[in-house]
Amino acid sequence: MSAEPAAPTFPADVTAQLATLKEIHVATQRKDGARSSVVPVWFAVADSAIWFSTSPTSNKAKRIQQGSLMFVSVQGENGPFIKTRAELLKDGAMADRLGTIYSDKYWIAWLGMFRPSRTRLEKGEIVLVKLTPAP
Repeated sequence: MSAEPAAPTFPADVTAQLATLKEIHVATQRKDGARSSVVPVWFAVADSAIWFSTSPTSNKAKRIQQGSLMFVSVQGENGPFIKTRAELLKDGAMADRLGTIYSDKYWIAWLGMFRPSRTRLEKGEIVLVKLTPAP
């Protein structure tokens, strides 16, 4: 009987930096293969994945729907970048969980601004992005 290969994990230095950072920088891959503009995003780490929310009509969301990888930097807009697999999810329980994490991490989210929530998800204002290490 052979054991299944272990799921890919984020590099140890990236995981360590995620524990202290307030934002990461992300980009998607355009149809022509070029990397999109790099933008900072608030994020949370949960269940061995990086999570953030975005508008369902954003370029990020559209490219992820088309199968784009997401490039993530924990060192700033100039990289270096790691490639991640990105999924769009509409999970109300996770949105509320992320809202709690955001409220603990970001003072303005504690005030109710820019915080993921089941309500915002159900209204179609946001979609959740789940990033896992690319194999």
